Amino acid sequence: MGSLVTSLAQSMDMLYNKRKAGQGNCMDRVSISCERLSDLEGHQALAESCKLGLELQEFSNPTLLDNDWHSQLREYQSSLNGFVQPITMHGAFIDLISGSPDRRVAALARDRYRQNLDIAHALSATVIDFHANYLPLVDHPSYLPDWENRQVDFWGPLAEEAARIGVTLVLENMWEPDPRIIGRVLKRIKSPNLKACLDVGHASLYSRLPIGEWIKDLGDDLIYTHLHNNHGTTDEHLAFGDGVIDFPELLATLRALPKPPMFILELPNLESIQASLPYLELE
Repeated sequence: MGSLVTSLAQSMDMLYNKRKAGQGNCMDRVSISCERLSDLEGHQALAESCKLGLELQEFSNPTLLDNDWHSQLREYQSSLNGFVQPITMHGAFIDLISGSPDRRVAALARDRYRQNLDIAHALSATVIDFHANYLPLVDHPSYLPDWENRQVDFWGPLAEEAARIGVTLVLENMWEPDPRIIGRVLKRIKSPNLKACLDVGHASLYSRLPIGEWIKDLGDDLIYTHLHNNHGTTDEHLAFGDGVIDFPELLATLRALPKPPMFILELPNLESIQASLPYLELE
């Protein structure tokens, strides 16, 4: 951790000098993703030293959710006792189809998401990120309008359940080629507890639209972002400076919004997080 702390101190000096030069005035709201309990100690130490939040991802794992997740939850609660920065969660997503025409399949997704709501409540998490899981290769003309109607029926009641425990759900783009696919669902439901997560890596890979169009179209519904880079071919989750996405331009666009969203560094290890922190405006 010694070299990490030294590098972080140098990064903070860079940010301080930028602000003195008038290049930044507002602080970014930043969290870092933690994939598993075994990573929590190091991620929590970094989060506490830099005043970052934590996005917990382990409770998206179906193997854990089908086994002794209660004991895992207790370990997270014990480790995070006294942690004062925001806690958010990545919800279950593997093979879950909220817009399925098969009611039993949709019911399975609903049960998983309610399981995540219970866990979020126990952890005092404020946001759960879920995938919409739209399938763009289905090209029948009825697919999108029928999918949208089923999404509205599915997420509206769940948003009401989330509101009762003080949690906001965000729908994340995965394979969606157009921000309006999720955006129309949100506009029809109009719930303060159901908003958008923009995953910039996914948008750069699976959409022909520039990321700026996603930001503009999602508008006020955009409250949460997953930030990571790639080389334009696979979902690599690279540090900000290691791929084709222009992060200085991207972050400037997000900061220019009337209400900039939370920045979640969805990166696989402390090294890639450390390499990305100089791009951010931190306290």
